[in-house]
Amino acid sequence: GREGRGVEVFESSMEWERGCILANCLGVVRRLLEECIKHARSRKQFGQAISKYQSVANRIVDMKVPHETSRPLVYKIGWLKDQGKSAMTEASVAKLHVSECYVQSCLDAVQTFGGYGYMTEQQVERDLRDAVSSRIYSGTNDIQRNIIARRLGL
Repeated sequence: GREGRGVEVFESSMEWERGCILANCLGVVRRLLEECIKHARSRKQFGQAISKYQSVANRIVDMKVPHETSRPLVYKIGWLKDQGKSAMTEASVAKLHVSECYVQSCLDAVQTFGGYGYMTEQQVERDLRDAVSSRIYSGTNDIQRNIIARRLGL
């Protein structure tokens, strides 16, 4: 960019970066959700599938709802960028919300898988480690809160 426009170029690239990274997070959450459903249907405890236990079913629902609420936030970034508009606030809101939901969904997946959730063969433990880093990269969630507050005029 031209001299004096470095912040504008940086902010634009961060909008794109956050949108792309968050799309990946959504994909992981969707995969985890599908794996948890499959596991809960097939894992038997006390003569029935663990999916029949309300606490397990509720935990899986608690993974589904944030996934569905996160998708439109990420799509909005792409739509705004496609329209040639700024998506700074939307990218920060999405990054904050999606990364927090990502971590919680991974914790729910570990809980659903129980002891298997810690085993490297299941990949769930690696997903959790990756999710924690999503709260840090591309601007920490504390920075996202600062950006959102500033954009709200606070």
